[in-house]
Amino acid sequence: CAAGKGTFGTEELVRRIEASGLKEIVSHRALILPQLGAPGVAAHKVKKLSGFGVRYGSIAARDIPAYIDAGFTAAADMRLKTFALWERAVLIPVEITAVLKPLLAIIPVLFLIGGIGGPSGFWENSLRNGFTATLAFISAVIGGAVLTPLLLPHLPGRAFSVKGLQAGAAIAAFFVWAAGFEIQTLSGRLEFVAWILLIPALSAYLAMSFTGCSTFTSLSGVRKEISRALP
Repeated sequence: CAAGKGTFGTEELVRRIEASGLKEIVSHRALILPQLGAPGVAAHKVKKLSGFGVRYGSIAARDIPAYIDAGFTAAADMRLKTFALWERAVLIPVEITAVLKPLLAIIPVLFLIGGIGGPSGFWENSLRNGFTATLAFISAVIGGAVLTPLLLPHLPGRAFSVKGLQAGAAIAAFFVWAAGFEIQTLSGRLEFVAWILLIPALSAYLAMSFTGCSTFTSLSGVRKEISRALP
């Protein structure tokens, strides 16, 4: 992700070499970089600017010792990047952490707004409506940041926003069923429609964040998807 966006690139690498005083720390002049960092680094420029040659090692850091022991030769499996279920699952906390702070900031606002209007007093309305809204937002997070990564290869479509929209729609359907909105009343119908639309939309937005964790997205493709999906 960093290499694709240019934040891990030639200039940054040279800057870090100088800032760390690497020339005074080691006697050799060779760097082993992760294979997936190659798109952002021009090896010949690094050599010219810093004096360090660049070798592209294995994809996984755990394979570096074997790569060195093999005379800086990577086996075929070291060059293959999988993206299995468990590899996607371990990235879910990254997505949850990113959304946790704004979610915690939104929850008090939901309770405050939930207390306005309604047939009961402010505090009763606040507890009932605020709790429902909080659960709806949490449902959207589950759809976009949990279900979408787990079901990524199985959800139809190429765009992450489309995948997140589908996961969010399933979550929304379950949510409105469990919430038991009184669709006989106008307010109940409005709540029903609001969450049926908002939960998939939020889920789709959060799913696009997973593009930075995936192994097959490109910067141009992500930009194109965002420009189409956000409006």
